[in-house]
Amino acid sequence: MHEAGYEIGNLDATLILQRPKLSPFKEAIRANLCELLGADPAAVNLKAKTHEKVDSLGENRSIAAHTVVLLMKK
Repeated sequence: MHEAGYEIGNLDATLILQRPKLSPFKEAIRANLCELLGADPAAVNLKAKTHEKVDSLGENRSIAAHTVVLLMKK
């Protein structure tokens, strides 16, 4: 991304899982994402939610991640 002349304008990630609860880890995960991607912390948003015990996500058999990234030319 950086070699191609782009940088992160905004990153919005949602993690969907029943357990473990991510509240205690959200800032550490966000900081790691920023470091790995070389992104400004103000441009990275991380949310965690449950799937209300519906399907494999809610039954704690799987997890999902939905991410949208806006890349901007430097």
